Amino acid sequence: NTTYVDLGEGGYYLGDLRYATCATTDGLGAWTSHVIETGVNAGAYPSLAEVNGKPAVSYLDEANDDLRYARNANADGSGAWTITTPDATNSTRYYTSLMIVDGKPAIAYQYGTGSDLRYARNDSADGSGTWTVASVHTPGVSGSWVSLAVVDGKPAISFHYASVYDLMWARNATADGSGAWTVSTVDNAANSGRVGQFSKTAIVAGKPVAVY
Repeated sequence: NTTYVDLGEGGYYLGDLRYATCATTDGLGAWTSHVIETGVNAGAYPSLAEVNGKPAVSYLDEANDDLRYARNANADGSGAWTITTPDATNSTRYYTSLMIVDGKPAIAYQYGTGSDLRYARNDSADGSGTWTVASVHTPGVSGSWVSLAVVDGKPAISFHYASVYDLMWARNATADGSGAWTVSTVDNAANSGRVGQFSKTAIVAGKPVAVY
């Protein structure tokens, strides 16, 4: 972060999104840092994944209130970065979670204007194609601290439902996430206080788990 941009009601720092690679497989060697995007407040809420054999990052461009997707030309991330905008609708892009779903990149994130949980999927293996955006959960203030995983061959998302302070779980009916989403409550704030912040989901012993 460098210069602060004051918008009157809040603002942001101009900043860079960076990517650091290590020279050794154990991570104890020299690290080299590369700039992915500069000159805006790039890089908040980033998520890193290997997409079609090359590194890719989803993140927030706060200066434009957009969800960004960047992919490198080389397997080690030393090449040029290609940047696209999967969602530029109003204020969007918080809490991104990027991974491969049905062989193609997909991103779960919060739509800032409506505080909705959204899911964007690309129609190409490297993310160079068209992004299709769908709403997963829209009531109240939803979609914070999202975590995307493939569960039993289909995309699933854990997230915090801030309006009621619950930990929620959403799973799609199809392998690529183009079907209907079923949303359920994992942990209820009425029973245990405010829950669900900072959630991460994964597959353990063949079944989905969440930490939060």
